[in-house]
Amino acid sequence: MALNFFSTGALPEEVVESTVVLIPKVDHPEMVSQLRPISLNNVCLKAITKAITNRLKPIMRKLVSPRQSSFIPGRQTTDNIIVLQEVLHSLRKKKGKRGGLVLKIDLEKAYDRLRWDFLRDTLKEVGLPSTWINCIMFCVEHNRMRLLWNGDLSAPITPTRGIRQGDPLSPYLFVLCMERLSHRIDKAIEDKLWKPLRLSKEGPTISHLFFADDLILFAEAGGSQVRIIKQCLDEFCHSSGQRVNYNKSAMFVSANVDRRQARRLSHRVDIPLTVDLGRYLGVMAIHGRVTKARYRDLVLRIQRKLAPWKSRHLSLAARITVVKSITSSIPIYPMHTELLPVNICRTLDRINRGFIWGDTDSQKKLHLVGWPQLVLPKSSGGLGIRSTREVNISMLAKSGWRLLQEEDSLWVQMVRAKYGGNRQHLDMLKPIQGSSFTWASFTKAANLLRQGCAWNVHSGRQTKFWADPWILQGPLYEVATGPITEEDRQLMVANFVDEEGNWLIEKFESLLSPEITQKILAQAVDPLAMEADKIFWRPTADGRFSTKSAYVLQQGTPDSEGQQWWKAIWRLPVPERVRCFMWLVKQGRVTTNEMRVRRHLSDDGFCYKCANQEESLEHIFRNCPPAAFLWHRTVPGGAQQEFFSLSWGTWLHRNLASKEATMDGVPWNAFFSIALWCLWKNRNDVVFKGENKALSASSLTQSIKIRASVWTQAWNAPSPLVGRFKPAQDRVMTEVGWKAPPAGWAKINVDGAAKGEQGLAGAGGVIRDDSGSWVRGFVSRLGSCSAALAELWAIYHGLKLGWNFGYRALIIETDSQLATQLVKNRMDPLHPYAALLTAIRRKISQDWVVSLVHVYREGNRVADWLSKHSLVYPFGMHELDSPPPELLPLLQDDQRGSTILRNIVVNSTAPSL
Repeated sequence: MALNFFSTGALPEEVVESTVVLIPKVDHPEMVSQLRPISLNNVCLKAITKAITNRLKPIMRKLVSPRQSSFIPGRQTTDNIIVLQEVLHSLRKKKGKRGGLVLKIDLEKAYDRLRWDFLRDTLKEVGLPSTWINCIMFCVEHNRMRLLWNGDLSAPITPTRGIRQGDPLSPYLFVLCMERLSHRIDKAIEDKLWKPLRLSKEGPTISHLFFADDLILFAEAGGSQVRIIKQCLDEFCHSSGQRVNYNKSAMFVSANVDRRQARRLSHRVDIPLTVDLGRYLGVMAIHGRVTKARYRDLVLRIQRKLAPWKSRHLSLAARITVVKSITSSIPIYPMHTELLPVNICRTLDRINRGFIWGDTDSQKKLHLVGWPQLVLPKSSGGLGIRSTREVNISMLAKSGWRLLQEEDSLWVQMVRAKYGGNRQHLDMLKPIQGSSFTWASFTKAANLLRQGCAWNVHSGRQTKFWADPWILQGPLYEVATGPITEEDRQLMVANFVDEEGNWLIEKFESLLSPEITQKILAQAVDPLAMEADKIFWRPTADGRFSTKSAYVLQQGTPDSEGQQWWKAIWRLPVPERVRCFMWLVKQGRVTTNEMRVRRHLSDDGFCYKCANQEESLEHIFRNCPPAAFLWHRTVPGGAQQEFFSLSWGTWLHRNLASKEATMDGVPWNAFFSIALWCLWKNRNDVVFKGENKALSASSLTQSIKIRASVWTQAWNAPSPLVGRFKPAQDRVMTEVGWKAPPAGWAKINVDGAAKGEQGLAGAGGVIRDDSGSWVRGFVSRLGSCSAALAELWAIYHGLKLGWNFGYRALIIETDSQLATQLVKNRMDPLHPYAALLTAIRRKISQDWVVSLVHVYREGNRVADWLSKHSLVYPFGMHELDSPPPELLPLLQDDQRGSTILRNIVVNSTAPSL
């Protein structure tokens, strides 16, 4: 049907019919204006409009001015918030004769009042093809609605204007229409009728900010200005069908505007005067000193969401999920632009902490694990819950990162001109006397940015070799073994390489340790690169900033010891509540009687069944009669002696790590976890409900087996809604080997190798002709780098050797799928390997035919041997006229067409690594 629509431009009447539901905007609506109409559209219609939206989205940034930030890729809500806060800060301090004003405009039922002829004209001005315009307007104009009220549908309503709220295309159409108002304002400025605000001499002018139907207008405070503003609004409203809601609009003037003049201006434009613009895009406008009272509403909203009564009927796993969802959504916008007071952060953490452990207003429950442990990543023994203060710093660091990267953004240009001065890069983020609260908040994240940022060297002409962080976290002069003069500190990286990008090692080898020297030698520098050196984010693989990596960076390097056991718990194929229980068991924080005695909550630490035995974790889960009965009937007889003799820690780890299946096909680690959880629940039934409410040992054993079998079947069910289903992969045994290239072609096999994550690395490769004979080989000692970078170096050297040797039809094979994808995919200039990737692409784009292919390791054995053999050579690339004697058997096997059996995936689009 969708394909037919794009060819005919028509749909059946029942498809375009929609149901309208009214969503209250306030708690107790009393007027129709307090209800928001949302259209429930046919799925086929939404699929069509979504397809149109996906085609429009990539070009929206070119069609819409920087002053509109809603629904535009690359622009964020916080852009407008920052601009408004900075304008209000400047207006509060403004002196002199010329004042400024801010108008917050509310459009009444903006989506519902939009005229269709205005929309059609807008689409024509944008330059869309007539067929597209007809398709879009058909979706808009053919709209028969039924109102859903008290469960009943009304008679059909045929609108004559408006666009559907709830349709994926509607926001983009509305933004394009609002751009017409932006053009009117720009024309008034061009004609010198509208006088916009300028916050600094070097900064951009600011006349308006749009976020969908939220409008903010800026101008000098004067009678002529309010007249031209009202004229622009009236003309736009008359042509588009919009209407300004003057009761909800507001005017704010700078401190140097006389109150009587301000009232006259307010009267002329019919908009009420205010000293507080209130909330804008979810954030309160800052009009004075920031105190705790400013965040009272934020705290109350989170308290309502995490009310104590809600936790009574939720498991620990459910309470953790609720806390994560609430704290990751409600305070997100303020945290991007404001540093929350310490007391507010502590209050929010206390609310989260209390909800997790089930605190009520009258009773504080036992907190089994401390807050510092909870906020650690799951792989380090925590729950992945985040500390409010550290999340706040991470989000401010994201705004600081955008300040460094997005030079074309309006808010970046304004803030840089206002506070940056002559400083560059991270030096801009310094506290300034009298700055806004927003800028002061950004500077609090400067240290975190310095920890994670480094220079990504392309040509090396913008990065200082000794003074900028590019190889290490800090500058190289701090670790130099000899004095570095001030003049030397100004030398660029480009001064230490020759015209081909080869390192002039004699210039720095004597001043740096061998370890650092090896890292430098593995770094690629491309003297021919047109891309300037850029700052990248070191903690992520792609060089792009992420709040998650910034949060982890604040917590320091995680302790690798024990990480595998924590990961094993969170990967168990069992329900989340069982995983959370096993997390408590691993922490040793289950409330046994022995633990209650240690915490002075009880005087009796003995088991409820074994009066002479202390109720420890080991006793409950292994030695107590119900547990012993269970294990004697489920653990094979030959393994029982060892099972009952292991120490508690070893016993727990070994059973969690076991992936052997029981007789019912249940993985042992899953059965073991479920068994411990059921044993604990049964123990609690005896303690709190009485012996007659608990299961006997035999019944408990049977219940555990049934529960484990049912949960395992549910986990493996072929549905994405149950468990973590992954499609089964078809594997077959296939013969894999090296194949000679077609006649007239040459084949280069390359490979890279590195010792450890960032260890000594090398590359190797061989050129063979269509008969499989050795033509030329190479080995290259690279320095210290990752295996991925070594693979890319191998491709680069292979291409260079093939070109220099005169081949113009070349197949280059590597067993690294990652390296192949990096070369073929669109390059990100912030990627740590960007310089080398650029050089590789330039080699491929020369006047020859190159095919880069991923192969399995069994078909790349010769290159694999050469890459490992390269570590015995001195630094640099070395060409091999003839193969080493040890390599001859492998070469002969390849030439004969020998193969090796490999179990490969056949229903995957790409070979599995």
